[in-house]
Amino acid sequence: MKTLTAMLLSALIGAPCLAAVVQTTGAGSATPGANHVAYAADFEANTTLSSPWLEGGLQFTHTGVANDNGGCGYAGANCVDAAAGQVYSEAFSGNYFAATGMNAYVDIRSSATPLHGIEFAVDSGYASIYLLWQTLLDGVQTGSGKVSLGAAGIGGVLGLADAAGFNEVRLYAFDSAADNSGYSAPAIDSVRAFTVTEPSVLALASLAGLSLLAARRRQRS
Repeated sequence: MKTLTAMLLSALIGAPCLAAVVQTTGAGSATPGANHVAYAADFEANTTLSSPWLEGGLQFTHTGVANDNGGCGYAGANCVDAAAGQVYSEAFSGNYFAATGMNAYVDIRSSATPLHGIEFAVDSGYASIYLLWQTLLDGVQTGSGKVSLGAAGIGGVLGLADAAGFNEVRLYAFDSAADNSGYSAPAIDSVRAFTVTEPSVLALASLAGLSLLAARRRQRS
């Protein structure tokens, strides 16, 4: 039997203007206020770049080949990249999780419960950072988008939030904003995710429902 929250969210998912993943940038941009369960992973203990890797209630896997920072030290070692003259990423600290290969992606999953938001430091093995992300719920894609974060060696923080929830995120990094496939070199660190508890989900769903009713009234008038 569905809970009231599940029924409200199910109704909201049927409204195209509300069933969308919100993309943000910057630390804290996708983190809610009170009444949420948080998950965190920093990969400090993953010194062998294991995949799958379980940490903080999340599972991390990748396709392609594990990236060991050009062979000069695992993850976020302060190793200078000869071509760029920079450390791999100023957005990272300590070990990170990365992969390279044709259409390679980093995969983040929550097996226990859907997530309502996630944010993580991101970078790319390319000179410029062009990311393609996808969110899925039980294997069905719920959202996708692209973001550019500037020159490699700097990186940034990507946030994704959805009141309906998702339990998987896939991240690709290509060498062009136009690319949807090809050689990909994504890297992530400092993952922070959350699941909003039932009262907060109800409040969020109620607010979204009121917004939908207001929009319909404006259309009728």
